Amino acid sequence: MHKDVFPIHYIEFIGTIVLPVLVGMANVGGIGGGGLVIPFLMTFWGFTTKEAIAISNMTIAVGAIVRFFMSLKQTHPDKPATNIDYGIVIVMMPLVLVGTIIGILANTVLSSLTLAIILTLLLLFLTV
Repeated sequence: MHKDVFPIHYIEFIGTIVLPVLVGMANVGGIGGGGLVIPFLMTFWGFTTKEAIAISNMTIAVGAIVRFFMSLKQTHPDKPATNIDYGIVIVMMPLVLVGTIIGILANTVLSSLTLAIILTLLLLFLTV
């Protein structure tokens, strides 16, 4: 059970200002921002690891949908084609879906502490 939206605590207000800015910058950079959302949700709003992962996935999905529709009408700067490379999408989507399925299974089977350790190690590995 989580607290009601109101009254908003000071730390939640700060998170409400900072998180959309960081996610927007990450989305513009092309990385979605999932690695940012999970610790922010846990720190600023007190969500558990599993709840934060679920909300993060939804945040990334909404960001990807918005980014897709914003890029849909843009054309490639050098050739008469769309800005979206559908060939890469065809190659990447099966692996993304497999990763999503594995992530969902891991989220249901593993404990919150184990998930937090795995996510921390993954973020450390990806930043090096």
